[in-house]
Amino acid sequence: MGIIKRLFTVKNKKKESPVKQNKKQESDGFINTMEDEINKSTDKSENKETEFKPNTDSGDFIADNCDQIIESSKQLEELKVEYQAVTSYLTDIQKLEQIPPDEREYLNDTARKIITFTRERAKYQNNTRKITDTQFKHIAKYEDVLPKELIKMKNNEAYNNTIKTDMKYLEGEKGALQYQKEEILSKHTYLKNIAAVTCILVISLFLLFIILQNVTKANMQIPFLMTIIMALVSAVYIFINSGINRNDMKLTERKLNKAINLLNKVKIKFINNTNELEYSYQKYMVNSYAELWFLWEQYLKAKEEEKAYEKNTKQLEFYNRELVKELRSYDLKDPDIWVYQAAAVLDSKEMVEVRHRLNVRRQKLRERIEYNNILKEKSIEDITEFINQRPENREEVTRKLKDYGIYL
Repeated sequence: MGIIKRLFTVKNKKKESPVKQNKKQESDGFINTMEDEINKSTDKSENKETEFKPNTDSGDFIADNCDQIIESSKQLEELKVEYQAVTSYLTDIQKLEQIPPDEREYLNDTARKIITFTRERAKYQNNTRKITDTQFKHIAKYEDVLPKELIKMKNNEAYNNTIKTDMKYLEGEKGALQYQKEEILSKHTYLKNIAAVTCILVISLFLLFIILQNVTKANMQIPFLMTIIMALVSAVYIFINSGINRNDMKLTERKLNKAINLLNKVKIKFINNTNELEYSYQKYMVNSYAELWFLWEQYLKAKEEEKAYEKNTKQLEFYNRELVKELRSYDLKDPDIWVYQAAAVLDSKEMVEVRHRLNVRRQKLRERIEYNNILKEKSIEDITEFINQRPENREEVTRKLKDYGIYL
């Protein structure tokens, strides 16, 4: 019965763990595989008709016929084994169909569960992971610390954004204070210009009044007094505004230095935090917290699927054993094969289809066996006729046949 398993599982080998590598449930799996084996077994024997040619060299003629006998015998052995396997399988089908309905309930329930778990298994196998094996293994190394690392990375990214905001604010504050400083310097320059103009104007007026007084002998006390008052007013204005500018300059420089110091501190924090983030990104092979979180979710999902797959495997193995055990109690020659044909056990239509195809294949095997028997008998007849026509070559032919292990 081992030949049935071998033939049946030819097309069903997959990369699997414990359940005999993906046992297919389609009812035509065994039949199609059997057909492939039959075709293979007959390819070598097609179109090998031999004809006796009296003029043929005796050595070549005997050798050709011996080769044909050996090849046909080999084909017959293989075909008979396959024929016996198919017949045995059909006998098991008859035994299955003869099981009383009241005894089939557990058998059908077991077959139904095998079909269900096999379909679930196929879904697990066909699921496309969104995480590569390399990423899965890498995340698995840090499984215990990742929940805390995720929180830490999230906080660091949030802190980094806060620092960037603070840096932008301080850069703006620094720029505003530098602008204020430039404005104060402009005011100081303006006051210096006013002072210079006032001095020149006062001196010019004094000279003018002195000249006019000497020339016209007029009383120039009032013009002198007015000029002095103007000079005093200008001096007071310049003095007051200069004091204001000095105070503003000190305050602005103090604020500017404070802003620069704060900006430098924030930059240091930003660099340290960025370095920590980049190290974490490199460690976990990601570019952001969002990417690591996605990988973590996919890892957990894949891990759950693996657990479900393992559970499914154990359940499938259990019901496979139960099915084999139950079928063995009905004296089936090869109950293991029905693990692959649970659908046929459950559905009578599937079973009818299986039996029909097996009958067709058995008929084809009969034809192949008959064909190879004819080839073998024809070769034996040719050798016998050759000996009868050439009795002088009998000893040579007998020795040749003995070398081939053929005894007529």
